[in-house]
Amino acid sequence: MRVRKETKSIVRWYFDHARIDQVPFYCDPTRVGAFAVEPDELAVGTDAAIFQLFVTLSMYQALRDVVIMRQQQSLPRAAMLVVANAAFVKRSIARHGCPVVRSVDAFEEGCNVAKVGALVDCGKCPGIACHVKDATIIFNRMGDMGKLPTSAWLRLWKDGGVREVLAEVCRDEASPTRRAALLVERFACVYRVGRKLATMLVSALSTPALAPGLTPWFPDIDGNDLVVVDTNVARAVDALRKPGAARTYDARERWVREQAVLIDLRLFRANLPAYSPRLVQEALYVFCSKSNRLARGDTCARREASCPACVPTLCPFVSHKPRLAGAPHRSPRSRDRRGAASVAEGDSGPAIDLEGNLS
Repeated sequence: MRVRKETKSIVRWYFDHARIDQVPFYCDPTRVGAFAVEPDELAVGTDAAIFQLFVTLSMYQALRDVVIMRQQQSLPRAAMLVVANAAFVKRSIARHGCPVVRSVDAFEEGCNVAKVGALVDCGKCPGIACHVKDATIIFNRMGDMGKLPTSAWLRLWKDGGVREVLAEVCRDEASPTRRAALLVERFACVYRVGRKLATMLVSALSTPALAPGLTPWFPDIDGNDLVVVDTNVARAVDALRKPGAARTYDARERWVREQAVLIDLRLFRANLPAYSPRLVQEALYVFCSKSNRLARGDTCARREASCPACVPTLCPFVSHKPRLAGAPHRSPRSRDRRGAASVAEGDSGPAIDLEGNLS
């Protein structure tokens, strides 16, 4: 009963205080700069818009959202084109003489672009300019993350592949929610993407309440049943579940679905679906994300005591009691690393800042 009450309180807080029906961040140039996807193109679901969205969302790994947004804001349009423009990536692949870009298997296995300090190069064509090397410099992250756009193009966008994948999934599977899960599997295969980021993409395109008017795959594809398990969601789930529960992506995902069954979202807004694990998960994520709440100017950051809508065990602004004398010290950073070790299968790890705060 307590768990249901606290989860419901967080969902209520989300719709009463945090949820603002506006253009999603990935369509807002004030938040992501040149990476902002044109809403009209996204509403139609053009290959170019979905490719740009895919790369834009794929950048949100291992670091706090606000850090990635600052990076995206700082990059000029020319840099965005190198990594997130489907036509540019297509031309770059066609013009490049390196044999590994001719097929997705050859590329993902054979391209050895790496970043060592400030130097980006490869062993296949050392010293030769390359869009993959340029992408690695632009991302300024893991040494091989620059392979992501080319992998995506070769695996899913080449020759209209995304449209073919959608048609195939809709033809072979009758359930819109199961179709969404199958699409997650397809997009998760792109180099350096994985399950969490693929779920972000598919749900963004198929969950109307997340981005009204900008979900071109719905209702053929229904993303309401999807769950994105990042560090914040993992922390919330682990705090609310019984001690000793499995700390895996599947177990946490399953718990969110179990709670979503018990919460009729129409109590908060009449136009919402009754059941949507994706929205319940989003509420947990937003509630626990201290950096995002600070960026939004959350009034709770200035409170000296918890507000009536608070769930103190999870609120990032509540000061908890000091540990008892003689009790072993466990820093938030080390605790959260253990608790979220298996959160993002195929991703780079949890997003925890230098002070140990969850993103």
